[in-house]
Amino acid sequence: MINRVERWICVLLLVAIVFLVFSAAIMRSVGYPIIWSVDVAQLLFAWLAMLAANQTFHHGQHACVDIITRRLTPVYREVLFTVLDVVMIAVLCVLFWFGIELFLANPQRTLGSTEIGYQWVTLSVPVGAGLMIITLCARLIGRYHREPAETGL
Repeated sequence: MINRVERWICVLLLVAIVFLVFSAAIMRSVGYPIIWSVDVAQLLFAWLAMLAANQTFHHGQHACVDIITRRLTPVYREVLFTVLDVVMIAVLCVLFWFGIELFLANPQRTLGSTEIGYQWVTLSVPVGAGLMIITLCARLIGRYHREPAETGL
């Protein structure tokens, strides 16, 4: 359920970005530029990037090079994927930590020509990293809570 909500949020963010950029281009060409359009589009894009990254983790659709992994036995492949997931969780923990510091470091700054706080942009980093940590932990737990015949272990 949460995955579907997150996917719909991604779709809505993408539609909003396209609509905002398109309407800003049209308005600029007729002589009435929307000054805040680029700032809001950047805000929406920051959130879209983080939420979409979690979607790719959830569905296992991120880019990969399988030259080595396809030659491994299923057992070694699972071990390698586990190690890589743990490394990604560690990197995301660092990103989460510094994302919170960045969020807290910008209480007064506004987003370009708007009155929107820059904190809303920086908040996307720890929220996205946190969601990806949860997704990767769930993937790790799911990997080793299958029946032994499924994993080959």
